[in-house]
Amino acid sequence: MKREISFVKYHGCGNDFILKDERRGPRTPDKIRSSLAMILCNRHFSVGADGVMFVEPAHGVDGSMRLFEPAGNEADMCGNGLRCLAAYLMEKLNKSEVSILTRDGIKLVSRSGESYRVDMGPVRTDSRDLVEYIKPKGKRLESMTDLRMNAGGCDMRGSLVNSGEPHFVVKTSDVGAVRMREIGDAVNKDTTLFPRGVNIDFVEVVGPARIKVRTYERGVYDETLACGTGATASAAVALSKGWVKKRPVKVETVGGCLRIDVDADGTTYMTGPAERVFEGRIRVDV
Repeated sequence: MKREISFVKYHGCGNDFILKDERRGPRTPDKIRSSLAMILCNRHFSVGADGVMFVEPAHGVDGSMRLFEPAGNEADMCGNGLRCLAAYLMEKLNKSEVSILTRDGIKLVSRSGESYRVDMGPVRTDSRDLVEYIKPKGKRLESMTDLRMNAGGCDMRGSLVNSGEPHFVVKTSDVGAVRMREIGDAVNKDTTLFPRGVNIDFVEVVGPARIKVRTYERGVYDETLACGTGATASAAVALSKGWVKKRPVKVETVGGCLRIDVDADGTTYMTGPAERVFEGRIRVDV
């Protein structure tokens, strides 16, 4: 079946997205959305992206975000995608603050100059907030901030947290030397521990309030140039572990820098850019 798709392309620190506005008119069925994501995200034969965002109407908010990744699955949340969608809605609605419904609840985004600040909520660490992502063996774990993992032949120690997406955060002395694709693929192919896969963040501390982060994302099944939920998770873990001493935390990703603030009550705020790249139309056979 041939479908003609009108879209807008955005990126946040190189984490790029195809955005399809379905606030008015018919909505694409989820099964077709999944197929479209697998087709459109292909960087060699189509538009290319880390995901396809579908914007829907929702009661009491400015829009609802549904993000389908290159593997065809639907993501729970996406920090960089959220900023990109906020930038789009602010332009369309002539607003400097918008509310967006995600699978992780309602997120508020405000604009300050060229940057967008997202209320990401608290980073969750207890097993009750991670139970759908992990199969714990033996005694039920109450906190997963010190977890030894062996999956896919990879033995690592880190913190499993929920920042809207599940992230396994690991400290390393040289983030540039990490074999991201090899480790990420091995862990995500072994579903005995993480039945739905897991995002993996490697963190190198480079200052009292500065870290470098590289992220392997489930659903993309590769390293991305940046990950908003990963930056948030990594900064929160770095603060709680004492790896960094000051806040806000500057997070250096491969594609650019993000700022993560953590309030005294644990609420996290992510600030970073969102850039419109181009808009277009494409005809695809779904």
